[in-house]
Amino acid sequence: MATLYDFWRGLDKDERIQFCETTKISYGYMESHLIHGRKKPGMETIQKMVDASNKKLTHKCIFEFFLRKTSVA
Repeated sequence: MATLYDFWRGLDKDERIQFCETTKISYGYMESHLIHGRKKPGMETIQKMVDASNKKLTHKCIFEFFLRKTSVA
């Protein structure tokens, strides 16, 4: 399974915009915070990300992505 970062980088600009519209996550927030693990999404947002990825992301891979990140001070 791809990490969130790999999934995001594998999308072209139009696909990224569509993903953000579907998940109701702003493009800037996704680029700045989520794909780098600086912020951790809530369960509802994680579900939207899994649903919008067309089975390319799983709950497990998203949890592991954020749990392996150390917090940035």
